[in-house]
Formats: sequence, C-alpha cells, structure tokens
Amino acid sequence: MRVLHVHSGNVFGGIERMMQALAPASAGTAPVHSHFALCFEGIVSDTLSACGAQVYQLGAVRARRLDEVRRARRVLRGLFAEQRWDLAIVHSAWSQAIFGPAVLKSGTPLVRWLHAPQPGPLWLETWAGRAQPALVLCNSRYTMENGGARFGAGPLAVQYPPLPTAAMTRPRRTVRAELGSDPNVVVVILASRLEAGKGHAVFLDALSKIDSPRWEAWIAGGVQHPAERSYLDDLRKQAAAAGISGRVRFLGQRADVPDLLAAADIYCQPNAAPDSFGLSFVEALAAGLPVVTTRLGAAREIVDDSCGVLVDPGAIDTLAEVLGALIEADDERGRMSAAARSRSREFSDLAESTARLAAQLARATARTLALT
Repeated sequence: MRVLHVHSGNVFGGIERMMQALAPASAGTAPVHSHFALCFEGIVSDTLSACGAQVYQLGAVRARRLDEVRRARRVLRGLFAEQRWDLAIVHSAWSQAIFGPAVLKSGTPLVRWLHAPQPGPLWLETWAGRAQPALVLCNSRYTMENGGARFGAGPLAVQYPPLPTAAMTRPRRTVRAELGSDPNVVVVILASRLEAGKGHAVFLDALSKIDSPRWEAWIAGGVQHPAERSYLDDLRKQAAAAGISGRVRFLGQRADVPDLLAAADIYCQPNAAPDSFGLSFVEALAAGLPVVTTRLGAAREIVDDSCGVLVDPGAIDTLAEVLGALIEADDERGRMSAAARSRSREFSDLAESTARLAAQLARATARTLALT
C-alpha cells in the first residue's frame, strides 16, 4: 500500500519520529510504503531522506497567505497527476485544511491521524472540516475519548504510533565515558522537547530533594524555537540555584537517544500536561528503563506497576521519594527493567504495528470506494 504523508515538516518531535519509523530504512516497503510531502526543508526532510524515504517539497506555506496556500496545493495536485497513492495521511488540522481539498479532488482517500485531543484554533478546525477524512486514526484511547467526538459520526480507530526498537550502537560504558559519567552512578534521564509540559522544572525540584550521592541526571533535547532557549536558560538557573548543576547534564539535541537510554538506569518525565501518547515512554521501556511519570493522558495506557510508577502531577515530594527509592534499589530496578522490555513490545513491534496500520487503511480505502 502506497501512502503519502502530507505534513509541515518544520519541527522535529514525536510525530516526526513516527514518520522516521515508517521510512523504508525502518519499515521497508511492506505492508505500508510511506512517501512524504513536506512544506519546509530542514531536520525533518533531512532525517527522512537519510532513512531512504522519498521526500517531495511543497514549498513554505503560511495559512493566512492564500497565495502560498494556492501555490502549494498546485504542487500537490501535480504530484497526484504524476503518481498514484492509495491514501494520503495528514497529521494536523493545519495540513488537513490546506491540503485536504487537493487530496480529495485527486480522488485519493484522505485520512487524518489525530495526535492530540485538544482542538486547534476554531477557525483552523472549521477550515479543516471542509475536507472530511474517510478515517480518523487516534494515537491512543485517551485521544479518541477526549478528541474524537468533534469528527461527528465518522469512523474512528485507535492506532498507536509505529515505533522500531532501536539497537544500541555504542557500549554503555563508552557512552558514559564520553559524557564524563561514572560507570557506577545511577543515571536518571529525561529526553523530550524543551517545553514546560514535559515537567523539566518538577524533575529538577524532585532531584534537589533526593538525599543520595548515587544519582546523576541527563536532560536531552535541543532548542528549536527562541522560546525554548529562554526555557533552557531558566532550567540551568534552577539547577544552579538548587545546588545540583554539577550533577545535571544538559545534553542538547541528540541523534543518539537510543544509546543514551541504554546507558541510563531510570527514565523520568513528570509531565505537567498530558501526553496524547508518549513515544518517549515506549522508547525508554524498550531500552529496559523503569519509567516514572505522572498520572496524566495516555501514560496510563503505557506504564503499569510492573514497569514503572505513576505519581500525581505536581507531587514533588512523592516524585523525589519514588526516584530516591529506585536509585537505591538495584534489585527492584533490575526486575522492572525486564518487565519494561516485555511491556514495550506491546507498542514497539514494528511489523505488527504496520500490519495493523495497513488493515486500518485498507478499510478506509474500501469505505471510500463504496461511496463513489
């Protein structure tokens, strides 16, 4: 099944990591062969191209510039005139609004992959609604239950994002040596975009309350917007004020996150806002890390008592207590590590995930044909 993903491509986050998993280098060509049409060049297009994907450039678009919208739609219509795809998938209200009409005019079934339950601006969601998808894929039960209703009676389905299990490319000791970390220290890692909802500030507050010399923290994630630069500066100041800056390493944007996870011991991301899925949790589980996060959003679908701990949002003392106990309990971490790997396979088996995706898309195609 040939699928064209139509997306902005100006920021690299969870959606883009999923696209990377669907690229040929990860997923091959069967049962879903993914191509990508992006509006912006940069890290997303470069990453997908490096993974063997065919990437088409639609040109930069601002939604309020109708001349740019019309030009990009013409480019997309040209692609559909030259090639045939079984479906086109859009990953946001923005791309549905701008490109949905061109997709439907080509006769290609349109699928919306819903990655968050919260609606976009009303004007944008209203505009997007003019191009009705044949199917709405929701990235979790949480997303479907909290955001699916606005699509009316249209078909909805839960499709967890496909995710390959990335192999470690460098030994654990090597990674730690490169970062100047003691091979015996207990490393607590947080790897995510630099945004307040991921709970960095709460993480640092909890670390400052742990009375143990055994821990070190790694924070991975780079600046992609000016606001994130200010946020990172505030986090560095917070660590310094708490007297833990010597034990907290801000690693910036990294291309070796699988190696970092495999070289760490605990994953902690105490979200202040709910994640609609949480690829970072699944990646951490696949690396064998117990996951400590908050009882919000789809984390409750991913993390159970066998492989992690859920705490109430904002409960800094409880978070510190949980982390402190795990840092000292080597045997408990080992038990949870084995359970984490087993749990991750329910989400990260790429062959099974893409097979489920192909089945969902085939039904969308069949529904579209039945209506024509």
